[in-house]
Amino acid sequence: MMEQSLSLTQKQTLKLNTQMIQSLELMTLPLAELQAKIENELLENPTLHADDPPSHISYEEYVKGQIRGESHTDSYSDSSAYGSDLSDSHQAWLEGALSSRETLKEHLMKQLGSTQCSDDVRETASLIISSLDENGFYPSDLDSLLSDRQKEYRDEALTLLHSFDPSGVCARDFRDSLVIQAQNLGLEGDELEVFRRMVYGELDTLRSGKFDEAARRLHVEKEDVEALYGFLKTLTPYPASLYSSGYEHYIEPDLSIKVEDGKLTVKLNSSALPLLSIDKDYEEMAKELAGSRNPSEKETCRYLKKEMQDAGNLIRQVDLRNTTLEKVAKVLALKQKAFFLFGPGYLKPLTLRDVASQIGVHEATVSRITTSKYADTDWGIISLKSLFSSAVRTSGGDEELSKEAVKEMVRKIIEDNTSGKPLSDQKISDMLKEKGISCARRTVNKYRKELNIDSSFERGR
Repeated sequence: MMEQSLSLTQKQTLKLNTQMIQSLELMTLPLAELQAKIENELLENPTLHADDPPSHISYEEYVKGQIRGESHTDSYSDSSAYGSDLSDSHQAWLEGALSSRETLKEHLMKQLGSTQCSDDVRETASLIISSLDENGFYPSDLDSLLSDRQKEYRDEALTLLHSFDPSGVCARDFRDSLVIQAQNLGLEGDELEVFRRMVYGELDTLRSGKFDEAARRLHVEKEDVEALYGFLKTLTPYPASLYSSGYEHYIEPDLSIKVEDGKLTVKLNSSALPLLSIDKDYEEMAKELAGSRNPSEKETCRYLKKEMQDAGNLIRQVDLRNTTLEKVAKVLALKQKAFFLFGPGYLKPLTLRDVASQIGVHEATVSRITTSKYADTDWGIISLKSLFSSAVRTSGGDEELSKEAVKEMVRKIIEDNTSGKPLSDQKISDMLKEKGISCARRTVNKYRKELNIDSSFERGR
């Protein structure tokens, strides 16, 4: 008599959605990298067709409406009319706008300055930033640079820095950077763990094309390894390269938010991307071969269908990226209307959650779509991330100002000082209190440093 028995075996499986991965990737891509990706896809996929933008003209000409074709536009009217000559502070702000020579450390310090965290975490994060090499990696002996007190905040500071732009900086090495980028793009759980083991132990094997061997060691299916390796190739092992010293980088805005004819207008920079579609000739060829019994023609038909499916996915994901970016930009224009009309001193407190709730998406989506994205405004080219700011409550308690607005007030107090004697941080703090803003001396000191303004001693020399 045959005995029957039950046995349990444990097997790790992954359910990867390649369209989801592609969508997450495209959300975070800066415009220049998206252009490069599309160009690469056009070279590899014969069924993907692209029509050139309306004409090869500058973005400034595009913003002024000197091109033909459809543009995504939305206006927000105001009861008052605003001319092009906004104020003297307009020119001052333009002179201090984002520099093409901005270093990685400056870029990270700006983000740290606009992030809400404890003073201990801020101090530790600042020290880590100062220790980064040209690749954006911290030294192997990082702990030797930190005091015993700072070591307590090391992990919290690194977690904060790993959320900054560009994704993957402040890592131990390029492998650590790749894992951080994957996390920021939504990889988690078993998928993230397999990706981590793959990055740290199987890169040489995968470069040799030995996917079966890597899959056995990772205890997953070959198809999962191929999918994760394909995802890995969309990342960059050295994300700080854009900010390397000695090289200029030029920012092409993703959109424009400007006052035109007395109205605040949002326009996507759609002329920067080609108009994508599926080649009609290949569509017809696939239809003709669909009923063929010839093995060669059937194989050709399967190939064309796969390539057309990939092309369609890319077209939909690019459209989703642009649609989401446009929705977010419209909310930012409404929420920060005073900033766009009057300048940085009028920036209001705003969180990712505030914007996400307006358009019905998760705040992580808003974070991704605003990463490395820039807007051309009447106050210069600005990062969309800079429009988010924590709140500073006034002494009355009924009104809140953004941290950036208070920093601008500190700048203005220093610039408008005509006493002939530099103002101390305590004096600035007292002057802010007279305006109903509670801002301690050490907070003024922190804001002044973030504004790159010397101390009263240095200014008086």
